[in-house]
Amino acid sequence: MKQIAFVLVFIAAHALFVWTLMRRIRILKRCKPEDRLDHMGDRVMSLARFFLGQGKVVERVAYQRKPGVTSFHHIWIFWGFLIISVGTIEIFFSGISGGRIDLSFIGATPYRLLKLTIDSFNVIVLVAVCFAFLRRIVIKPRLIPLSADAAIILGGIGGLMITHYGFHAFHFVASGQAEAWAVDSPLAVSAHLARVFGNVPAETAHAISEVNWWGHVLILLTFLNYLPYSKHVHIITSGPNIFTRRLGQRGILPKMNIAEAEDIEKIGIVGAYKDFTWKSMLDNFSCTECGRCSNFCPAFNTGKPLSPMHLVHDIKHEALERGQLESNLEDAEKRGAADLVTQIKAQLEEMEPLIGGRIKEETLWACTTCGACQEVCPVFIEHPEKIMLMRQNLVMLKEAVPTDLARTFKNLERNSNPWGLAPDKRMDWMELVEGGVPTIEEKPDAEYLLWVGCAGALDDRIKKSTVALVEVLKEGGVSFAVMGAEEGCVGDTARRAGNEMLYEMQATQNVETMNGHKVKKVITACPHCLHTIRNEYPQIGGNYETFHHTQILKQLVDSGKIQIDQPAAKSMTYHDPCYLGRWNGEYDAPRELLARTSGEGAVRELDRAKQHSFCCGGGGGRMWQEEHIGDRVNRDRIKEVIASGAESVGVACPFCTVMLEDGVKDLGAEEKVQVVEVAQVIARSMRRKPKPVEPAAPPTEPTV
Repeated sequence: MKQIAFVLVFIAAHALFVWTLMRRIRILKRCKPEDRLDHMGDRVMSLARFFLGQGKVVERVAYQRKPGVTSFHHIWIFWGFLIISVGTIEIFFSGISGGRIDLSFIGATPYRLLKLTIDSFNVIVLVAVCFAFLRRIVIKPRLIPLSADAAIILGGIGGLMITHYGFHAFHFVASGQAEAWAVDSPLAVSAHLARVFGNVPAETAHAISEVNWWGHVLILLTFLNYLPYSKHVHIITSGPNIFTRRLGQRGILPKMNIAEAEDIEKIGIVGAYKDFTWKSMLDNFSCTECGRCSNFCPAFNTGKPLSPMHLVHDIKHEALERGQLESNLEDAEKRGAADLVTQIKAQLEEMEPLIGGRIKEETLWACTTCGACQEVCPVFIEHPEKIMLMRQNLVMLKEAVPTDLARTFKNLERNSNPWGLAPDKRMDWMELVEGGVPTIEEKPDAEYLLWVGCAGALDDRIKKSTVALVEVLKEGGVSFAVMGAEEGCVGDTARRAGNEMLYEMQATQNVETMNGHKVKKVITACPHCLHTIRNEYPQIGGNYETFHHTQILKQLVDSGKIQIDQPAAKSMTYHDPCYLGRWNGEYDAPRELLARTSGEGAVRELDRAKQHSFCCGGGGGRMWQEEHIGDRVNRDRIKEVIASGAESVGVACPFCTVMLEDGVKDLGAEEKVQVVEVAQVIARSMRRKPKPVEPAAPPTEPTV
C-alpha cells in the first residue's frame, strides 16, 4: 500500500508541476523570438560559474557598508540542496520500488561517503536557514523582509532537513545500525542522533521513521508545486536565465525597423508584456528578490519612485494576470464558448495598461540608465533595457514626454544639440587653441577623428577640457582632426530617453558623414559618445575603432611621449562614469593617469567605486531634466566625495563634470573639493616641449 500510495502521489505532484510549467512556457512563447543559443561553450562555463558556483550571489555588496553582511549563506543553502537532492533521488527510488532499490550499487565505500556527505550538509543547510531567519528578523537588510512567502520556503527547507534526520536516525534505531555508521565519523549526524534515541523500541522507531519519510516526501512534492507561484520560482528559472544571458558587450539597445514599417504602431514598440522578447520575460521570472538592484539604484537611493526589483515584478505580474486571461480566451474560443469569450474580453479591456498604468510614467523617467542594477544582479536581469524600451512607448506612441525633455528633443531636431545653439557654434572652441585645430577636410589623412561632442564644443565648462585634450594630443604628436560644423549630436540622449526615430536620424547622418571621410579610428572624451559610436553605430553601418581619451592619454604617458613632472594635487579621488566603467569596462586608465600626476597613494577610492560606482545623475536624458522628487543624485555623490577627504575629484565625462560641479555648488562646498577633468590634470602636469624660437629679423638700414 505504501508503494502504491507513493507512486500515485508522485505522479500527481509531477503532473501538476508540469501543467503549471507549461502554462508559464505558454506565456514566454507569446513574446518575441530571440536567439540566445550562440557560443554554447561560453554559456556552459557561465552556467558553471554563476549558477553552480553562485559567483554573483556571494559577491560582497558595497551599499550595505557593514562588514560581513553578504548573501554568502545562500550558497550553502544552494549547494546543500543540490547534494541533498541526491539523497532525495534515493528516497524516490525506494518509494517506487518498495525499498528494493537504493544507491548502494555505486560501491560500499562511495555509498558510505555519499551518505556522510549528505548528513553533514544537512547541518550546514539548517544553520544557513536559521541565519536567513535571523537576518530577516534581527539584521533586517533593506528590501529583504520576513514575508509569508519567505517563511514558507525557509520553513519548508528546514523541514526537509529535519525529516531527513528523523527518517534516517530512527531507521538506524529500528535496524540497529547506528553504531556501525557512527564509528570514527563525527559527520554521521543521523547515526549519532540514533544513539541518543537508542532506547526507543524498534517498532516505535520504525513508525517514527515512516512518519518522517512521508513528511520528507510530502514537503518536497508540495515545495515543488509551490515554487512556480512564489518568489522562489527563480530556483527553476535562474539556471536557464543565466545560460541564455547576453554575452559580450552590454547595453546595446535593439535596432528598430523604422524605415520598413508601414506605420509607427508596427515598428515593434513595447506596449504590453508580449512585446518583450521571451528572454526579457524570463528575466522577470528569474528575479531572486535579493534587493541588490534597488539598493544600488541611484534613483531609489535618492527617493525617486523607481525600484528596479519592483519594476520587473510588475512586468511579471502583468504577464501572469493578462497571460492567464489570454490563455483562457484561447481555450474558450477553441471550445466555442461565446459567452465566456465575451466575458474574458471584457476583463482584458478593464485591466489597466502596463505602461502608464501598472508601471507609472514617473517610474520610467527616474532611471539614469547607469546600469548599477544590472551589474549586481545575481541572475543577470537587464533592467535598463526594459525601461528604455518602455520609454519608447511613452515618447513615440503616447507623446507623454516631460516638458524639459520635450524642449531638448526640439533642440536636437532643429540644431542637433541639446542647447539648440546654431551648428556653426560648434567651431567656436577651436579659437581657444593656440595654433588652431585641423578639420577632417583640411587633414583627410589624420589617423584619428577627435569626436568633440555637444558638451565639449558648446558648454563653456567642458570647452576647457576639450582645449586641454587637444593640447595634450598635440604635445604627444597624435595625428588627429575634427569634423567641426559637420559633427552632430551622437544621439545618446535621444535613444536613452526613448526617441528612437530622432536617434536614428542623428546617427544615420553622422555615420554617412564619417564614412564619407573614411574615418577608421575615433577618440572621444565623452563616454556616452564612446558607447554609442563603438557599440551602436555598427547597427547602421558605422564601424570604427573607438577609444576614450584617457586610453589614448595613457598610451602617450606610458610611451614617454608625454612626460609628467608637476604634481596636480596633494590628494585626489576618482568618480567612475557609468558609461565608461560599467558599460564599457574601463576603470584603470583614468586612475593610472591621476596616480602619475598625484604621486603614489595620493588617489583615494570612494566607498562606491568601479563596478559599484554611484551615478552622477546625468545619464538617460536626466541631464536635461530637473529633479523634483527626493534628493538630487549629484548631491548624494558629492557628499561621498567630501567624506573621502580628497581636495579634488577627477572625472572623465562631460556629464559627470557638469553634474558634480553643480552638486558642489548646491552644497556650497567650493572650498572643500574641486572637480577636475583628467585631460586638464594631464595638461597642467605635463612637461611641455620648448617652442622653437623664430630668428630675429635683420636690422634695417636707417633712412636718410
